This record gives sequence, C-alpha cells and structure tokens, in this order.
Amino acid sequence: MRISFLLILVILGMTACQSKRVDPAAGAPRFPIYLERFDSAFFNIDTLHTSQSIDSLLVHYPNFTAAFLTQILMLQSVQDTGSIKMFYRLYKPVYLEAQRLNAIGTEKPILEEGFKRLHFYFPKYPLTHKLTLFVGPFEQFGNIITKDAVAIGLQMHLGKSSSWYAPERMQTMYPNYISTRFTPNYIAVNSMENILNDMAPLAEQGNLVTQMIESGKRQYILKACLPNLSDTLLFGYSDKQLSILNKEESKIWEYMVAEKLSYSNNESDISDFLQEGDNNQIFGDLFPGNVGKYIGYKIVDAWMHQKSQANLTMEKMLSTPAQQIFLGANYAP
Repeated sequence: MRISFLLILVILGMTACQSKRVDPAAGAPRFPIYLERFDSAFFNIDTLHTSQSIDSLLVHYPNFTAAFLTQILMLQSVQDTGSIKMFYRLYKPVYLEAQRLNAIGTEKPILEEGFKRLHFYFPKYPLTHKLTLFVGPFEQFGNIITKDAVAIGLQMHLGKSSSWYAPERMQTMYPNYISTRFTPNYIAVNSMENILNDMAPLAEQGNLVTQMIESGKRQYILKACLPNLSDTLLFGYSDKQLSILNKEESKIWEYMVAEKLSYSNNESDISDFLQEGDNNQIFGDLFPGNVGKYIGYKIVDAWMHQKSQANLTMEKMLSTPAQQIFLGANYAP
C-alpha cells in the first residue's frame, strides 16, 4: 500500500508539473521607469507671475506642457493666463488629495513589472521608460500616450468613494460601473490597456465572435503582463460578477450557440455582449455588461493552451485572425 500511495503521489506531481504553464517573461531584464512630476511642477508655479512660470514649464517639460495646456485644458493659447489661474485654483485641492494618496508609490513597481513583460513580448514596440504624472480636468482623459511617455491623470485615481466623484454632474459622466474603477490600483491596468491600444488599436468591426476574440487577445496579453493582479482588476468586474461568470460560463456559451449569435453582425447583439454597463441586458443584474470580453478571453486561453501553440509568440497570437483562433480553440466550457 505504501508503494502504491507513493506512486500515486509521483504521478500527481508529474501531472501538475506538465500542466503548469511556463512563464517565459519572468526572467526578462528589468525595465526601469522614471517619473516626471509635471503635477508638482504645475501646482507650484508662481501665480503672481503666471506667464513667466508657464515659460519655465515649456523649457523644463517641452514635450508635455503645450499638450497639457492646449489639448487637456483645451486652451486657445499657452499664455491664456486667466484660464490657467482659474484651473489652478479649482484643482489645487485635487492635486493635494492626490499627493496625500501617493498612489504612484505602490503602482510604480507593478508598472515596471508590466513594462518589463510587455517589452519582452513585443520588443519592436518603442516602449517608453517615462511616466508623466499630471492632474487635469475630470472631464478629460485620465491616461494618455504622448510622444515619449505614458501620462497618468491622478484626478481619475482618488478612490471610488472620493467626494470629488459624488456630485450629480460627475455621476452622470461616470456611472457607478465606471467610477468604481477610479482607484489607485487601476493605474497599472489602465496604463497597460492604453499601451496595448496604441500598439494594436482594437477595431470595432466584424461579427460578434471576432470582436470578442480580439478583445480576449488583449485580455490575455494584459494578464500575462500583470500576472500578480487579480482578475477583478484585469477585467474590471466585481467579485460577484467574476464569480457568476466563472459559474455560468457554459450557459452563456450555450445561449450564444442556441441563438446562432457567434457570427452575428447585428449591432444590438454585439452591444448585448460587449458594451460596458452596470448589468447585462440578456443575463441579468448579476452579470457585467461586457460578458463577451470574458468569453473572448476564455476562447483565446483555450487556443493558447494547446500544444501546437507552445512556442507561439504574443506578436503572432495578436496578428492571428480571430476566425482561425475560434475554429482551432475547440472551445467547450
């Protein structure tokens, strides 16, 4: 009995080793990131001499200042001192709140790991080593790819319960399913998603399963680049939403097959599966709006886990037609 028991343990151990996925990017060289604190530089200008202060910013931050003033603040001129001072007064408290949180302190190591892995998987992409931090209007973008940096708007990462997001105007712009992600720990996820979109823009075209798989490809890469983050962060789902998706995955797929939706080009069908929302129009209040992103990821994951894809690069996976992945995945939850 003892020999049989030991043999079983050996077999189980061998099976576990065989099923464990290789992580080729784990030993990649470090990819250091440098911070450019435009937020601090801007909110420490001398408002009694605003014009001269802006000139100084243009000298010290030449690749971001003009873009910040004309594209983020939407000013007609970089020397619109009246509007600059008004923004300064309105948003100085927001900047101070962001300083108090110091979100970048915990997120920078996560981003460095993500950048290291992304550079390993996509060495041809000119990935920056610089993060530019800024505080901009709530109405504008919170994450931007510039000529030489990833620019992070800290006003969008103050915590989901921040009083800055409470006014009705903000709730109208950013419903709960969006504002719940306005936390520091979404900095890395948002930044990596933005880089992926810059590297390979997600085209909203094709039938439902094509769009699901294209979204799933990017989720697969995101998970590979940020392996230590939870799936709730990576997908933007709540714990309950992720739990029910894991539980009801087969039923979602069975519904798609029964209704012959996989190859549907109907905008309504695509919206039902891929549009962000508090809940899902088909499957109910407990499900997230964009269940298709989850199913698309699972199809890509099933395909990538096959032996024939053992040495496939991320670059090749990303460029592989969605239809080929769909037919080869033999997805059957």
